Amino acid sequence: MQIPRGARFIGIPGTESVENPRGLMVEVYWEQDDSGSLCISGHSPETPIPPNIQLQAPLNSASRRGFLAGNAPVLGLVIDPHSMQTLNGR
Repeated sequence: MQIPRGARFIGIPGTESVENPRGLMVEVYWEQDDSGSLCISGHSPETPIPPNIQLQAPLNSASRRGFLAGNAPVLGLVIDPHSMQTLNGR
């Protein structure tokens, strides 16, 4: 799965179920590597996406066509970090 660089909360496509109708999400942890490039250092355990969270799909029309054709990578769904702060009462 591809994650937009610097995204903090990501919805995992295809994880919708009866128990988790909106699917699952993780918090992504970032750090800089030896060359100064941003890279993923880890992620939280998977948790259900809360019902009041707005998802932002980072797909443009060209990549959406590729995805439907089966030759494009799956992109994580970006979750606005401000909506998570509101949820947590911050």
